[in-house]
Amino acid sequence: MKKIIFLLTFIILGCASQKPIEPNQVLDFDVPEQWEINISQNLDFDQKWWNIFNDDNLNSFMIEFMDENISLEKAMLNTRKAKQASVIATGSLLPSISISSGAVESEQNTAGFPPIFSTLFGQSSDEVTVFTQENYNLSLGTQWEIDLWGKLRQGRIATKQQYLSAKYFEDFLKLSLTAEASKLYFAIIEAEQVLNNASKKLKNAETIFELYSLRYNKGSISIQAYQQSEIIFNATKSDYNNKLLMVNSLKREARLLVKDYPSTEFLVNNNFPKKLPSIPNTLPADIVKRRPDLIAQQYNLLANKALDRQALLTLFPTFSLSGNYGSSSNDLEDLTNEDFSVWNKGLSVFVPIFNAGKLIANKKLAKSNREIAMLDFVNTLLTAYKEVENGFESDLISNQALEIINENIVLSENIYNTTFDGFMKGSSTFEDAINANNALYDNLDLKARLEKVRIEQRINLILALGGGFNITND
Repeated sequence: MKKIIFLLTFIILGCASQKPIEPNQVLDFDVPEQWEINISQNLDFDQKWWNIFNDDNLNSFMIEFMDENISLEKAMLNTRKAKQASVIATGSLLPSISISSGAVESEQNTAGFPPIFSTLFGQSSDEVTVFTQENYNLSLGTQWEIDLWGKLRQGRIATKQQYLSAKYFEDFLKLSLTAEASKLYFAIIEAEQVLNNASKKLKNAETIFELYSLRYNKGSISIQAYQQSEIIFNATKSDYNNKLLMVNSLKREARLLVKDYPSTEFLVNNNFPKKLPSIPNTLPADIVKRRPDLIAQQYNLLANKALDRQALLTLFPTFSLSGNYGSSSNDLEDLTNEDFSVWNKGLSVFVPIFNAGKLIANKKLAKSNREIAMLDFVNTLLTAYKEVENGFESDLISNQALEIINENIVLSENIYNTTFDGFMKGSSTFEDAINANNALYDNLDLKARLEKVRIEQRINLILALGGGFNITND
């Protein structure tokens, strides 16, 4: 036995230990100097990044969302499952101990058959002598697989990394879902502003229609002109109703996100934030490595490497120690008597010889999974770069678009005021008044849409950077 243990120890010492994989080892593309990173697992994201918008209604909604959202609850449960799997894998490294007990009653006749068979053979009960014997046993057993090659340890490593991966995926899901929830909040602000514009537009159309009604009754305009004003008024009213439906639909959607009845009771701010926090001229590359999905993919890569190693080690012999101590007696009272003690111990060896290629196939499968995990990590990293670059560019373009639309609104207001006043006095045509009315509120709708887009792009940038970032106010 000592010779066997010595030999096994020598073999183990000759095996190379697993080194932690470095993410940079899988990168075969050029990265701009400002984006060179070395992944770290010790960074968190700002869980209340939405506070930068200084909106009390948004803050209240997001707090409720974090507490009540079903998708977030499911993510936390998945993390718990992964944690329990890690606990199970840790337990496999330790000996298992069990207690068993039993009681057996046996009967045998003089013919050597159970009584029922003796009856079948034609023997009467008077001709058969039945012996009854009782046996009781109580034992304490242990089983321990000796992890000489590190197979079980690799499984433990894999499950721990899978748990950490699930934990960071949960963080990423929180970040993603809160981003979508906040976008919905600002979409409601846009919808209400558009609805407010539609209300004013409808009021102007109603004013024109009433004026044309008076002129038609006086005979100063034709019936065609009167009917045209009515068509415009009805179309504007229908447009208002559609936009009201949109507002209510978005509010119901927001209530569903917090497990509430889908009512239209939902408070939002009347306006978008006047100023967004400015973005620093330069951001350290370390910000990207805060992304929880990137960290999760790294842990997933490490987990699959451990599983690949474990699959290889299943080809090695398995050594197990077992032991059992207890007592067995025909009398229940003698179970605690040392004279009836029974014990055994042993070492078992299992060597896989033929299994129709199952273990080899499992090894190849584990290798493929590791390679897929590696590609997933690289893809996530490249996606992070893309999203950050898009975020910076979109933020700049949206600000420029807002400056242009604000200039157009000033011009549209001047044209509208002049034209509508002239129409009321009879110096401007019906078509001029309608066109000026439409142009003004179309530009106001576009501004609301651009305001929402600007907010969404800022949220996307926050998402791309893995959470909030250090900022300075304008």
